[in-house]
Amino acid sequence: MALRDGGVEFVADSLDRLAALVPPGDAVVHVCTPPATRVDVLTSLARQGFRRLVVEKPVAGDLAALAAIERLRDRHGLDVVVVTHWLASVLTRRLERLVRSGEHGPLATIAVRQDKPRFARAGEPAHADAFDVEIPHALAVALTLAGPAELIGAGWTDPHAGPLAGAWISVQHRDGPRTTIHSDLTSPVRRREITLRLRDTTVVGHYPVSADDHHAQLRVGAAPREVFEDEALGAFLLAAYRYFAGAAGAPPGEFAVHAAVVRLLAAARDAARSPENLPAHAG
Repeated sequence: MALRDGGVEFVADSLDRLAALVPPGDAVVHVCTPPATRVDVLTSLARQGFRRLVVEKPVAGDLAALAAIERLRDRHGLDVVVVTHWLASVLTRRLERLVRSGEHGPLATIAVRQDKPRFARAGEPAHADAFDVEIPHALAVALTLAGPAELIGAGWTDPHAGPLAGAWISVQHRDGPRTTIHSDLTSPVRRREITLRLRDTTVVGHYPVSADDHHAQLRVGAAPREVFEDEALGAFLLAAYRYFAGAAGAPPGEFAVHAAVVRLLAAARDAARSPENLPAHAG
């Protein structure tokens, strides 16, 4: 564990040592462990008195872990901020304004296409399957834009290549819209594209695909394409620290949204493992 204090970095080999270096009540702890080990880490942090936590997405790997984390939040008063920086994206905020304004009519569908080669990390234990990798970001955006949802279907993009090759999920929002997210982790190219179909127009946005160039793109109907700076991760972390310092409200993405993401992903895994699931369902 590394601790920065006044520009000086300390390394602690245990939580006991970390608690001795800094008062737990003054610290913000980044929890970067895989979802499978997260409950144990959060339990240890809570027992040491750490309360302000920045946790990688998804907040939990399954329903049992989610229930355990919810109990820890209630019992110890943990303030958990989940890193889903797409919610702090300029593109997401612009899409949300378009939907909320009603200028182009009601939202009918959301389609997200995420192509991102991840061959070098396929053997790592950090993610159980492709549902952990890119889909939580997009699902949180969809729930923010269109509200609560129920699973329609899910599966692997290539069942023969295994669960880390890619995945798809389709959900029906209670207010009517439908969202489909398709994530290909074997693609030779990178793409993070979101398409909103409203009654009167189609909106296409592209999130930045890497840390090399923080620019997003947006086209509304037949209007010219817009390109603008969109460094979402930095914006998200700044919002989180301003919140923990008492200078601002919570960063985008309530814990309830992240809990809903975990529940939908759990249902998606069950559907993907079902013998009745066929690749043709992905559409």
